[in-house]
Amino acid sequence: MTAEKVNPIRGSERVKAVLPVSIDGIKAITRDVSSSGIFLELDSPIEPGKVVEFLVTLDSPSGELQISCQGEVVRAEEFEQSYGIATKILSMELLPLLNQEGS
Repeated sequence: MTAEKVNPIRGSERVKAVLPVSIDGIKAITRDVSSSGIFLELDSPIEPGKVVEFLVTLDSPSGELQISCQGEVVRAEEFEQSYGIATKILSMELLPLLNQEGS
């Protein structure tokens, strides 16, 4: 993970972070994270107003941690070869640790 503080334009401080994400089986990455939202980059557009469920994967010395999130898409952007969505976090849950053997 790379992390760098982003100038806070909105109410919460944002941190640049590149983490793998899965949205209904679609692979994506985070671009920045705050306490109230996450900006995701993915290959398919998702319209504002839609509620999405996604898993954010974090590496730890003991194995992978996954955070299950539900978020509302508040903004969508189109880039040259991908799409971006800003999500407002509605709920977040840390899932049990997955060690290297998958248990």
